[in-house]
Amino acid sequence: MSEFTERDFIEKEPIKKNGNWKGVGALLVTAQVITSILFLVSLITMNIISGALITLTIAVLIVLFGFSVIKLLLQNKVSNITKIICGIISVICIAGTIMAFRYTNAFNGFVNKITSQKEMKEYSVMVMEDTGITEIKGLADKSLGFLRTDEKVGNAEQHLQTLIKFAPEFYDDVETLTGVLTSKIVSGIVLETDRLEMVKEDAADSIKGTRVIYTFEIELESENAEIVEKQVTKEPFILYISGTDSRAGVKATARSDVNIVAVVNPKKGKILLVSIPRDTYVQLHGTTGIRDKLTHAGVYGIDMSKTTIEDFLGINIDYTAKVSFDTVVKVVDQLDGVEINSDKEMDLKPEGKDKTCHYVVGKQQVDGDCALRFARERKSYERGDRHRGENQMEVITAIVNKLSSSRNYLLRLPEILNIAADSFETSLTRDNITSFIRMQLNDGTKWEVESISIDGAGSMQGTYSMGANRPLYVMLAYPESVETAKAKIQEYLVNE
Repeated sequence: MSEFTERDFIEKEPIKKNGNWKGVGALLVTAQVITSILFLVSLITMNIISGALITLTIAVLIVLFGFSVIKLLLQNKVSNITKIICGIISVICIAGTIMAFRYTNAFNGFVNKITSQKEMKEYSVMVMEDTGITEIKGLADKSLGFLRTDEKVGNAEQHLQTLIKFAPEFYDDVETLTGVLTSKIVSGIVLETDRLEMVKEDAADSIKGTRVIYTFEIELESENAEIVEKQVTKEPFILYISGTDSRAGVKATARSDVNIVAVVNPKKGKILLVSIPRDTYVQLHGTTGIRDKLTHAGVYGIDMSKTTIEDFLGINIDYTAKVSFDTVVKVVDQLDGVEINSDKEMDLKPEGKDKTCHYVVGKQQVDGDCALRFARERKSYERGDRHRGENQMEVITAIVNKLSSSRNYLLRLPEILNIAADSFETSLTRDNITSFIRMQLNDGTKWEVESISIDGAGSMQGTYSMGANRPLYVMLAYPESVETAKAKIQEYLVNE
């Protein structure tokens, strides 16, 4: 057995230390490779960064990777201080790519979510309170009333038949349907939840003494399956923006309280916003006879609102966007507030808040709560809903101006939009959105926004949704106002 000498210890100890360093170095280099690849794949998928910048990013990551490999793995005669410095650089690179990956991945997830359209229709099953029925099983072997004019009535009936057996009865209008319930001709009725909200608002007396015992949803198939994509960075396009009053989420069908046609001309850097008041009396697409409020079109899905507006204005709408009310608060707060211009001094209290929003005449900075309250207000104005439409466009314009005023906000766009993901849905494709953002990042276009509104006179008329025998307030659009809007839209659609 050979004797272990001090010389052996001195010679072997550096080898042991070098082996430890190589083990640590291998882990750091492996982590650096994995995180860099994940980040690059996500960055390329994101598709809003120019090719030159992506090439530069790849080059930087390759240089850092090569530096780490040489210093941490290949070179044996490297001082410990150098190795520590290289290790720190590698850790920083790993941390940086992880943060960048989270950013790009969040953006990709958001875009995928908002471009995945799936509209749901919720139904409510109602009974009379004095029947003592409290759950759906209590309607087994009884009669249930349905609205014959509901295009998804068959789906609703089929869903309930999987739960209980019953005798279906069909009626032609809401007034008759609620009447057979209150007179106990049927044991219960099935009605779209949003149409029930219409009844509560406009004919609450007709459902006095009733209660909802069960709700369910069915999925609507979109009619926009064959959308002809446009080059949104070069060609003018029309986007229909529907703001719903549903608190059940953006996927649910709901009355379209905000109806804005946005004509975007990227070549000119101009946007036209045409507001159509919610109570505008229109012929719902595919129907004949009695007309209806535009807001009621939303109950049948965003496709009905879209095609009805196309008929009304004689245009082809390229894309749709559906927004729920709570989006405004979140987005405006992420932008650190926006500047609006009020033509009236007033104090308004946001729903569910202790604070009061004070508005002065002229320009002022507002936070999300006050921007939303401003967009919703109509009772303070003589022109009511028409003035509200103008305020809504004022808020949208303020958001567009804030986003385009600084590239800092565009760089925060994924974070801003991700907050609003559950409240926003669009038929714009992923390529549409990413190419538009890429154009804005590259050019920094400051958009010129013009707003107009359809005007008209109030009237009491029967409606398709609620029946001819129950007159509701509607707005009869002035023909000249409609023609002016049509001409202005065509003006924005010309690129020359």
